[in-house]
Amino acid sequence: MNPQNIVLDISSAIRYYKSADKKALLNFGMDKYQNEFSPNNFAITSNGGLKKALPIKTDHYCIVLCIQGSCLKTVGPHTFRVVPQSLHISSPKHFSSFEQASDDLLTYIIFFKKEFISSVFMKECIVDTLLELNPDQAPFYILPEKHYRAIKLLYEKMEQEYLDGQSLHIQIIQLMMVQLIYTINRACENILMNTSLHPVRQYQLVVQFRKLVEDHFLDKRTVQEYADLIHLSPKYLSDLVKQETGMNALNLINKRLYLEAQFLLSFSNYSVKEVADHLKFDTSSHFSRFFKHFGGLTPSEFKNKQ
Repeated sequence: MNPQNIVLDISSAIRYYKSADKKALLNFGMDKYQNEFSPNNFAITSNGGLKKALPIKTDHYCIVLCIQGSCLKTVGPHTFRVVPQSLHISSPKHFSSFEQASDDLLTYIIFFKKEFISSVFMKECIVDTLLELNPDQAPFYILPEKHYRAIKLLYEKMEQEYLDGQSLHIQIIQLMMVQLIYTINRACENILMNTSLHPVRQYQLVVQFRKLVEDHFLDKRTVQEYADLIHLSPKYLSDLVKQETGMNALNLINKRLYLEAQFLLSFSNYSVKEVADHLKFDTSSHFSRFFKHFGGLTPSEFKNKQ
């Protein structure tokens, strides 16, 4: 099995994210605890009671509006804390995962494939452009009150259409999805225009480093190798990464490798040895020590637990 082909469709993603506690209350969107459902290109729901979710890759977008509570979310090379009145987007291009979810976390989530609206209302490339405003920044936005209320209302209108299931409800939801995407784009563009968070040069170097890690983590394992690619000294790169992210540069490299290991152990049919080989560890024992250092479990223990 090629790891590049391990992606979850909308139904599989919802099943994966549902809470281990099936008594968890669901007060928005489709009932992901029912036995049968088959969303194809679109679904709307809320989060379950999971405290954390392992990294997954999907064949669809997720647009997540946080109503209350918080969690720590990772999308591709970006990690950010989800808070009330925020919106974030994950795309098929990146892994996504979360951890440290608070007990009161409530998010409204839309799952959709580009075909849901691009076949009729807009070209696929326009969808990409509207949802990926700045690839150098995390796809995360704290919304002003006015935009938050407008976006929340659109979610609620779509939910009602989805649940009512009256004639032409799909077409009406498609129109509202187009409205939602343009509303998000307008709100987030304003946020980006009015926010200056980082010294440009230093921030760009850290973004470049994280993108390089995303592309080369299987082959390059040292800060020196990435520093050479960016033409910096390892110490200067390490200091920049620590300053911008609060994390050690080597830890970021190893974390990306650990996420890939979790993903393969959870969703592929690879044995532990095959995962170790794919990740280019010299021995299975070396891989096991590396994995246990990060997660407290050996790869075999982790795989059995899944």
